[in-house]
Amino acid sequence: MLNRVIIGLGSNLDKEKNMAAAVRLLEDCFVSIRFSAAVYTEPVGMNNPALFLNRVAVAFTSEEPDRLVAAFKQTERTLGRTTNGKSEGIIPIDIDLLQWNDLILKPEDLQREYVKAGIRFLQEVESGGHEKYKPNK
Repeated sequence: MLNRVIIGLGSNLDKEKNMAAAVRLLEDCFVSIRFSAAVYTEPVGMNNPALFLNRVAVAFTSEEPDRLVAAFKQTERTLGRTTNGKSEGIIPIDIDLLQWNDLILKPEDLQREYVKAGIRFLQEVESGGHEKYKPNK
């Protein structure tokens, strides 16, 4: 059985490069994955004033949550994330498992406006209702 997961991604260092690399790595990990458009957001609870580049993804996988989180942490390390990065406000990439099927793992993140907007966009794409993805007539 495939599990539906919602993933949050963010970067405030070499944003476009790190986001593109994370997207490529995640695309190799999932049976199916779709990404929202990237949006810039203000940092929350960080000393570094650099804007974040954020995306949301919906994916399908047979993996359990703990294995996904471990894979995400490995991907973060591959892209330069360090244990001191958050305290220093330097986040090359952050990949969070927000929801696994109906299990909400990061309720505070799911309330962020860019996450809600990204999920709405991806739901419209899944249902065929988004203009960008409608077939030409």
